[in-house]
Amino acid sequence: MSMVRRVGVLAAGAALGATLFAPAARADWTIYRTDPHVIACWQKVNAYGGVYQVSNGLLNGTASAHTAQVQVIRPGVGLQSNQVYVAAPGEWKLGSIANVALVPNDEFRFHLDGGQAVGIPANGIPYFMNHCKVKESPSIKVRQALSFGLAQLDSVYVGCAAGTYRHGTIPTSTLYHDGRRCGQSRVYKQPAGVKGFDCSGLITKMFQHAGVPFSWDSSTAVKNGVPAVPKSQIQVGDLLAKYGHVAVYLGDGDGDGVASVLEATPKTLNADGTWTGVVISDATSYLNSSSYTAHRVPGI
Repeated sequence: MSMVRRVGVLAAGAALGATLFAPAARADWTIYRTDPHVIACWQKVNAYGGVYQVSNGLLNGTASAHTAQVQVIRPGVGLQSNQVYVAAPGEWKLGSIANVALVPNDEFRFHLDGGQAVGIPANGIPYFMNHCKVKESPSIKVRQALSFGLAQLDSVYVGCAAGTYRHGTIPTSTLYHDGRRCGQSRVYKQPAGVKGFDCSGLITKMFQHAGVPFSWDSSTAVKNGVPAVPKSQIQVGDLLAKYGHVAVYLGDGDGDGVASVLEATPKTLNADGTWTGVVISDATSYLNSSSYTAHRVPGI
């Protein structure tokens, strides 16, 4: 079933009246149908070959009680989990997290009052919906760019001296990219068969994937060449750039008052000598620093 709209939960709660109260853990819910609102929010974890942890619930702004039944169905096996809960009139009711495994391609199903409202297999979730911290852009091209970028989460960081490998090219043998040649402090390992990025390499590929002409293949080129916008007007998909780094603004998807960015940066040193690079980070320092300026890519 196609998505109706996507909104922050505080706004959704306010629209339904004062009797609805936001839970402590808020999210940028996808709303699949309204009156009552059937909501879900997807978070991907890497355990067991990949699992979507699906928060789900009902925002019941009607005068009647409504019943939710949330199931996970495994192809060729059958029912993996089944929960039922009831939202009273004016109640915001959240269910337990549903764990949807990727490898067997489990299906998430949400039944409302006995009729199916949502049915999505694990391999059918668009990446821009995967992360509750990501606020949805109204631009199809931005959503396509973010789909590509978010699909690279946890890729290794390869540094600014990695040539074509900083754009996601996969090597056939283990490589060592000397970031000291371009002002970075270390050598980055890239094992054979492992995809990697640096900050501008990731962003270049994101917008090219979305069919947007993008020729600013360094943070300096972005800062000097991509049209600037005031930070007060920043939107999802805009870039935050300084000389030496660039990140993509994701907005405040989970409604906690803290915006996020998607970036490629040497975040965590792993046991095999690689650095986890593509991550979602707090945007506060980027927004507050005068070194970073906001930029909007033409054509989005």
